Amino acid sequence: MSANIKGQTVTASQQSFKDEAQEQLRPGVPLEDYLPYQLFRIVNRLTLNLRENFRPMKITLSRWRVLSTLTARDGRSIGQLADYMVMEQPALSRVIDQMERDRLVVRRLASDDNRVVRVYLTTAGRHKFEEIRPLEIRHYKNVIDGIGQEELEQLSGLLQKVWENIDR
Repeated sequence: MSANIKGQTVTASQQSFKDEAQEQLRPGVPLEDYLPYQLFRIVNRLTLNLRENFRPMKITLSRWRVLSTLTARDGRSIGQLADYMVMEQPALSRVIDQMERDRLVVRRLASDDNRVVRVYLTTAGRHKFEEIRPLEIRHYKNVIDGIGQEELEQLSGLLQKVWENIDR
């Protein structure tokens, strides 16, 4: 059985799940059982731990995110970086300014469109990434300790679905 709600077909099981999710929001229900709160806690704990681990290396999380994002695909525009990193463009521009002053990145006009500025890692930026990477890998291994490969793949898939649902 299905119903048409706000232009979307919703099955009885989907509606039941949505009703249960709404029930989680009522007063007295432990926040630990509420998915957005769980995700918020996890992200904040990861951020705090990573920030503490990076402190001796004199790297901020924003800089690390730029380094790792450009390592994955160099030459992104500021807009692409901001979208991918889920960071406001003015804040990202300030980080890029600092990184450029420290010679970790350079900005260049795009060869196909001179209105677009692309950001590239420098050799120093690549070295900085390689210097920090073992620490980040150690952090990641601690986070996934005791979780099997199949569980990780399932979790990744579920989180991707949550991501896709956010802006619907």
